[in-house]
Amino acid sequence: MRNVILTAAIAGLGGLLFGYDTGVIASALLFIEPDFGLSSFGSGLVVAAVPIGAVAGAAGAGRLSDRYGRRLLIIGSAVVFIVGALGSAAADSEAVLVVSRVVVGIAIGLAS
Repeated sequence: MRNVILTAAIAGLGGLLFGYDTGVIASALLFIEPDFGLSSFGSGLVVAAVPIGAVAGAAGAGRLSDRYGRRLLIIGSAVVFIVGALGSAAADSEAVLVVSRVVVGIAIGLAS
């Protein structure tokens, strides 16, 4: 029973990450827009990058889970999330920021 609860809690982290990102990006845009000189379209693209990546990640998660196992997939998604988060933090252009946020979205989709 303990393993079931732990597994469910870890699996639920994907939803937590998605919710956290959705809530934080609205506040962060106040600082991101002037730093990158984003237009309205650019701001929308930065925000939409995570859900777009999540759709892609979720689309492939079933096959990857069947092939490599759920545990390895969740560990892999955590690694992908870290890479995307570091890329977002180090982004020096709009394109790098959007690609990094798509990577974060893929990780969230894989974990969900």
